[in-house]
Amino acid sequence: MENATKALIIAGGMLIAMLIVGLLTWGYTQLRSLQQTNIDEEERQQIVEFNERFEAYNKKVVRGYQMISLSNLVYDTNTRFAEDDGYAPVTIEVNGLSSEKAEGEDLVNYIQNYYDTMSSNQKNALKQLYFECTGVEYDSRNSRVVKMTFDRVNVDNNKGE
Repeated sequence: MENATKALIIAGGMLIAMLIVGLLTWGYTQLRSLQQTNIDEEERQQIVEFNERFEAYNKKVVRGYQMISLSNLVYDTNTRFAEDDGYAPVTIEVNGLSSEKAEGEDLVNYIQNYYDTMSSNQKNALKQLYFECTGVEYDSRNSRVVKMTFDRVNVDNNKGE
């Protein structure tokens, strides 16, 4: 009888131990799932913030001085975020920017290569131009903006922006 009692105590102890291990495993799984959800939400928020900086230029009327700011933003972004880390470089294509190359001018290269060599009159003329965003492309892997396309447009100055 004594052995049977000890066997029941041991079996009860084992059952309690298995319940505790099961609860700990379940709790760890729930904690890990919650942490992964937080990480995913943080990544989504970072993508939204990344895209918002560019989507601010996705409008019908964008002034030349805003395009210069956009070019600087793209240059800074491409410098800061490496392709090795999964970031595709952002490009800005502008149709009708210059007379030498009217179709598909890369704005960042244009600003980096030509802007410093322009006279102040040419810089002012560029700042007074108007552009329209005609397309935004997103990276299929992470939904970040990778390309924006603009067309130069003529705007009646009497109508305003």
